[in-house]
Amino acid sequence: QVQLARLKNDLVANVSHELKTPLTAMRALVDTLLDTERFDEKTTREYLQLLATENARLSRLIENFLAFSRLERNKFKFQFESIDPQQIVDGAVAAMGERAGKVTVEAASQLPSVRGDPDALVTALLNLLDNAWKYSGDEKHIVLRTEARNGVVCFAVEDNGIGLSPGETKRVFRRFYQTDQRLARTAGGCGLGLSIVQSIVEAHRGFVRVESEPGCGSTFTIEIPAAAEGGS
Repeated sequence: QVQLARLKNDLVANVSHELKTPLTAMRALVDTLLDTERFDEKTTREYLQLLATENARLSRLIENFLAFSRLERNKFKFQFESIDPQQIVDGAVAAMGERAGKVTVEAASQLPSVRGDPDALVTALLNLLDNAWKYSGDEKHIVLRTEARNGVVCFAVEDNGIGLSPGETKRVFRRFYQTDQRLARTAGGCGLGLSIVQSIVEAHRGFVRVESEPGCGSTFTIEIPAAAEGGS
């Protein structure tokens, strides 16, 4: 009971902080636009882009909170269908918005279909891309690779970020776990993204793993079983 109460308190505190951050930034940007009589077109566009970025950040936070809540209550309803893996890649990259310019996509040709919920799998892959973005420096290099081997389709997200120690790789999929609290507070997030990835992947009879070294970046890989040939 004590641990459960602590988890609930942590969730409330994290939700309050993470929602407040983009909302405060958006309010400041709007106030500046309203209080300034003259803005040239370039400056106005820059402020609007900042607003769009904060809005997207807020939307992703809310989606993760809602997904976490549904998964915890077993209320997440998956709609399984046959999916082209490229559809999942395209959906996740599109959701990155302007940040997608830092993502290199390397997809094998003629990948087999997978059976799954398209929106859920896009959410899982997007969370890996968000994580790679958040924990990489200014000179970001993010690679999204897709290939098929041994009856599974692999979606691998590689970054040149801060990396993880062996101990951290064992804990990184736990709820609320964050490897760098200061960086997480700056970049946003409350340690739910990777636990959501794991829950979605496991619901698809798949597996997610991480390979990493401190200072050398990380590679997170999702493996989803390929659909049986002739299956619906």
